Amino acid sequence: MKKRTDSGIPVGGRIVLIIFTYILITGIAQYIGAIVAGIPSPTKKIIENLSLRQILILQLFTFFSTILVVFFFRKYVDGKSIMSIGLSLRNRASDLLSGFFIALFIMGGGFLILYFGKYIQILNVQLHFSKILLNFFILFLAAFEEEIFIRGYILNNLMDLTNKYIALIISSIIFSLFHILNFDISWFSLINLFLAGILFGIIYLFTKNLWLPISLHLFWNFFQGPVFGFSVSGQKFPPVFTINELGSSFINGGKFGFEGSVLCTIALILTILLAFLFYKNRFKINIPIRQ
Repeated sequence: MKKRTDSGIPVGGRIVLIIFTYILITGIAQYIGAIVAGIPSPTKKIIENLSLRQILILQLFTFFSTILVVFFFRKYVDGKSIMSIGLSLRNRASDLLSGFFIALFIMGGGFLILYFGKYIQILNVQLHFSKILLNFFILFLAAFEEEIFIRGYILNNLMDLTNKYIALIISSIIFSLFHILNFDISWFSLINLFLAGILFGIIYLFTKNLWLPISLHLFWNFFQGPVFGFSVSGQKFPPVFTINELGSSFINGGKFGFEGSVLCTIALILTILLAFLFYKNRFKINIPIRQ
């Protein structure tokens, strides 16, 4: 028997409805943002050469439209507050730090392996603090809006419809498919994005809070792109380390970035297993995710 919200809309209907609403509203917002940013058309050449100011404008329009959609559905469809998806910051400083160190270990380790294995070449190193801060802010907006939409709303509600691990798999598939139009995407990249969704989702299943997934998502992208010079899901950012990929893209990820590499696959699988074992041992029992 399907559970129903106060609005009377079945859980499955809520998920389908919010996905279509999200695509429509954020699409309109991005179109307006492109006009404001002076972007004539969304061709690959133009998008690859957007300024940080233009990327920021597009991301701000996407961010606020996502907040609007999730707020509306949480309040008027679920009958609950948006904070109840797991946005409380109380006693979450360790989560923010954990996301930083996990991402640094994975991305920094991958960078060093590829460098000493001669699968990347360092062309230049430069520090532009204004660009670093702007990159950080852009990627924070992206991580926040993706996590409240995928984990905070979709995964949270899917657990009313089915077993929480099945919900985790479905939400991770949705997460990967939302990147399917990214430049230089491949089946291998989609698998890694799915695994990343599993990692972020497992943390949410056990902590019932979004700040560690947000932090890990943010620093994952930040170290990958603006620091170590890889593309972030096909998108280039001004980096500290300017690199050149050498040899097989299967090893270094190629134009899509580190997320397209087999090293990323191995790192994600190991981190997923460690996260699952850590939380299982910490909580001992399965804790239902309801606010």
